[in-house]
Amino acid sequence: MKQIRRYSITLVVVAAILIEVIGAVQYFMARYGARNELLAKAQRDMAESQRVAVVKTEVETAINNAERTVHLALGSPETSYSIASQIIKVNPHIIGVGLAFVPNYYKGKGKSGLYLPYTYDDQPSIISKGKRTASTYMQTRVLNFDYTQRSWYQTAMQGQHKWTDAYVGEALNILMCTYSIPIKDGNGRIVGVLFADVTMEDATVMMSHMSSGIRKTGVIILLIQLFSMLLMGFIVWRAVVASRQFKERYVSPEKEQLVEKIEKMREVNNRLTKRNQELAQKVAELQHRVKLHAGLESDQHWFG
Repeated sequence: MKQIRRYSITLVVVAAILIEVIGAVQYFMARYGARNELLAKAQRDMAESQRVAVVKTEVETAINNAERTVHLALGSPETSYSIASQIIKVNPHIIGVGLAFVPNYYKGKGKSGLYLPYTYDDQPSIISKGKRTASTYMQTRVLNFDYTQRSWYQTAMQGQHKWTDAYVGEALNILMCTYSIPIKDGNGRIVGVLFADVTMEDATVMMSHMSSGIRKTGVIILLIQLFSMLLMGFIVWRAVVASRQFKERYVSPEKEQLVEKIEKMREVNNRLTKRNQELAQKVAELQHRVKLHAGLESDQHWFG
C-alpha cells in the first residue's frame, strides 16, 4: 500500500509541474501574439494615414474636376453615366459615382420625383492597383431610395464638400465612405449632388490580417490545451493501471486480510513486550528491597 501511495504522490507532483509549465507556455504565447499584433497594427496605421491622404486628394481632385462637365450636361441627364464611367476607369479607388437631383428636377423620371442615376463597378477589387481598363465590369442603374435623408446629400445641398463616415453601402454591400459636392445650374441654384463611393480597402485588409493573427494564436493555444488534457488523461490512466496491477500481483484479498492480522498481532506483541518489561522492572525493584531488608536484620543481630 505504501508503494501505491508513493506512486500516486509522484504522479500528482508530475501533473502539477506539467500544468504549471503548460500555463506558463500559454501565457507567453498569448503575450507574444498580442505584442506582434500591436506592432503590426502600428505599422499598418502609419501606412494607412499616408494612403488616406493620397486617396482623399485623388478622389477630391477627380470629382471637383468633373463638376464643370456635369454642370454643362444638366440638359441631358443620360450623359451622367458616361461621365461617371470615365471617372471610375481612371481612378482605382472609386467604385461608384452617382448624381442625385433635387426632387422633381426631371419631370417623369425616378420614383416620387427622386432621380439618382448611378454607375458602379460590380466586381471591385479589394486591393486595386493602377488604373482600370475598358474591360472593367461597369453597371448603370437608377437607385430607388430616399437619398434626401442621407448625410452626404444634406451637407452637399448646404454647399459643402464633405466626406462621410464609413458605412456599408446598400448598392454593393461593402464597407465604404462617400465624398459629395453640390452641382449648380446656370442661375447658381443647387440642383443636385455629385458623389463618389470609395472602398475602405486598408480597413478590410487590416481586419483580415488581425483576424488571421488572432486565429493563429488561438489555434496554437488550443493545441497546447488539447495536449495538456491528453497528457493529464494519460497520467491518470497510468495511475489506475499501475494501482490495479499492484493489487493483482501483491495485494489479493486473502493476503490483505493476512497482512492486517499480522499487523494486529504485532501490535499485541508490542504491548505484551512492554508489559513484560514493566513487570521485570518491578520484580527487580522488589528483589533489591528484599536484599536491603535482609542486610539490616543481620546488622541488628550482630550488635546484640
